[in-house]
Amino acid sequence: MSERPEPLRYPFTSDECLAPAPRYAELRDAPMPRVRLPYGEDAWLVTGYADARSVLSDARFSLRAGAERDQPRMRPQSISGVGLLSTDGAEHARLRGVVARHFGARRVDRLRERVCETAEALLDRLEETGPPGDLVRGFAFPLAITLICDLLGVPEDDHHRIRRWLDVMLAHAVTVEDFTAQSQEFGAYLAELVELRRREPGDDLFTCLVRAHDEEDRLSYDELFELAAELLSAGFVTTYHQISNFCYLLLRRPEWLSRLRDRRADIPAAVEELLRYVPMPNGLVFPRYATEEVEVGGVLVRAGEPVLVDMSAANRDPAVFEDADDLILDRVPQAPHLSFGHGAHFCVGARLARLELQVALETLLVRMPGLKLAVGDAELRWKTEAMLRGLHALPVEW
Repeated sequence: MSERPEPLRYPFTSDECLAPAPRYAELRDAPMPRVRLPYGEDAWLVTGYADARSVLSDARFSLRAGAERDQPRMRPQSISGVGLLSTDGAEHARLRGVVARHFGARRVDRLRERVCETAEALLDRLEETGPPGDLVRGFAFPLAITLICDLLGVPEDDHHRIRRWLDVMLAHAVTVEDFTAQSQEFGAYLAELVELRRREPGDDLFTCLVRAHDEEDRLSYDELFELAAELLSAGFVTTYHQISNFCYLLLRRPEWLSRLRDRRADIPAAVEELLRYVPMPNGLVFPRYATEEVEVGGVLVRAGEPVLVDMSAANRDPAVFEDADDLILDRVPQAPHLSFGHGAHFCVGARLARLELQVALETLLVRMPGLKLAVGDAELRWKTEAMLRGLHALPVEW
């Protein structure tokens, strides 16, 4: 067992927004480090693929155990909740069981036509008003939020209000007052939706949540709210960021676009490689607490100590992915990436996210064969003070 190291400042920074920080390469052959975030207690940081899978699937590491702790985090606000991202074991399985069928293979596959229609309509609108156009505001954001809101039963007129709330709630540089105000507005909005679905039930996920509380006694009122908030936020925020991130990378290498346009059957595999390659979280952490002593990567994690799993770093582990820092669109991986997690907390909406990403790329390739960046890299603005990596806007021409 190694000595306990001094904590490193985390998250690590990189000069390039979609590149891993150089510090990860320095840590590859070193014992697992301890890190210190701006707030909360120090934590162990897992960056290797094998250790990441081990921690994510080991019941001895608990999300729920952090409820009463000073959890490592980026903001003064404490981390708490009773949803999918804050529970373990039977409690987590019960909550997941309420929503899982809405994200199952049959239901998601039936959404393909709706996803394609939405993507086509958005490109119709872009073509009517441009070029140039903004792929973030005009395509990535409305595509992702329309689909999750359809699934949940959220009115279309509310899309931009939801984005405004979540942009604040997922920012690092936000005052306690502003965060509290936006959170309260968002909570009041969810309460209105609960009442709406009580009066006007539909074939949607929000109605399912309301019935699970009102009629089936499967959810508490707090759990209903937490699940609704998690699904509405996680259901589109990561996807719309990744659509624009993927497009940015492909537009920087037109030969990749040409290749995928000629070999559209390769798009699903290319999406998986892009998911592996593109780092997504930027300080968005879900600490897991050891409930007993556990050895991880030659280091003893004591009971009650938090562990952070950096899945983006694990996705670049050269011990698992050959030429891990290269984007190889026809890669035949030896192991699955961890962008959707692993184990009991594997992303419940992964199938829907994959469908949206695949359809988004294919529709753009077919409809806009001349698509290109309208500005240079120096003119692009990245979200450097947010918990997710992405662009404020992606100006394009065609």
